[in-house]
Amino acid sequence: MFYVLGHRAEYVTFAWMVWDATHDALHLGYLGLAQGVPLLVFQLWGGVLADRVNRLRLLLATQVLTTATLLAAFALSALALIRVEHLLALAALSNTFRAFDEPTRMSMVPQMVGRERLPNAIALGSIPWQAGRMIGPSLTGILIAAFGATVGLAIAAVASGMALVMYARLRVDARSAVPGGHMGTQLIEGLSFVRHNFVFAALICLALFNAVFGLSYVTLLPIFADVYFQAGSTGFGLLNAAHGTGALVGTLIVASLAARFRHRGLIILAGAAGMGLGLAIFSQSPGLGLALPMLACVGFSNTFYLTQVSTHLQQAVPDHLRGRVMSLYALCWNLLPLGGLLGGVLAAAVDARFAVLVGGAMVAANALVLLASRRLRLL
Repeated sequence: MFYVLGHRAEYVTFAWMVWDATHDALHLGYLGLAQGVPLLVFQLWGGVLADRVNRLRLLLATQVLTTATLLAAFALSALALIRVEHLLALAALSNTFRAFDEPTRMSMVPQMVGRERLPNAIALGSIPWQAGRMIGPSLTGILIAAFGATVGLAIAAVASGMALVMYARLRVDARSAVPGGHMGTQLIEGLSFVRHNFVFAALICLALFNAVFGLSYVTLLPIFADVYFQAGSTGFGLLNAAHGTGALVGTLIVASLAARFRHRGLIILAGAAGMGLGLAIFSQSPGLGLALPMLACVGFSNTFYLTQVSTHLQQAVPDHLRGRVMSLYALCWNLLPLGGLLGGVLAAAVDARFAVLVGGAMVAANALVLLASRRLRLL
């Protein structure tokens, strides 16, 4: 929870400070690049490292560096010395450390709870992300409006420090199963494992389609709220809250009932198809009366099936490959900016309704194609 709070506060504050300093959308694009490129470049190498070294020590090291970066940003802001170029450099640094942090944390979960409790643990672990989607940016935005952007950086730094304190109290055998070897060879070994395992490749493909096509609608929500629904910032907040509420409900159901699920493959594919269908209906909604329940259904389906994807990957992957496979899965999520770019291009070429319709259709079509696989259906 503290990690997520720091993560959300950092992103919101950096974005606001860049906009406040420049009032230039292009500089927000530069910030997106500074945040996204390090994840794309280093994420897979983070997975390799998570399979080579003590994962707990690596987690502590990355969190120390992240906290130090946020403290530096806070100090520069408090002294009125911070500039846009500082923000871009600090954002790049923070996300470089995060590229090594994410696969390490994901790889440690089975070592802490055991494989038999993974479905419940993974679902519970996603609750802070779903709640943070609704609460974190709103809380940080209110405090920034009241006290200035420096407070946002203070929240990010303190939350990151609290996460570090809690990580330091962990007592778990997090030694790597692959202590040596050439890192490049080990990276290729992880990619080859996924390429030659149809189930793993298909599940990661589902996550990829979700990030690139399914969630691209998030970038276009202001257009729906302001232009199509005539609801302004209030409508924008309601649309975000609807998705977050549906996602939170889906998470709680999975956390409570995960052990009772049978035919996980059918659940995953039905959830993906349901998300795509929900997006298609939302894209044609005449007003908030239909749009809000549809986005709640989208949030529910999205979380419900992706939690099952993550659970199967964690349960089935060999431990010596866990960091590399989970880093590839996490990399899919860091392609969200690419999805936003594709959605924006389609919206500019036609309109936002068409862009969201295409995204939903791609997610649903991918799920229906994979439904033909007996191996996936019988998971």
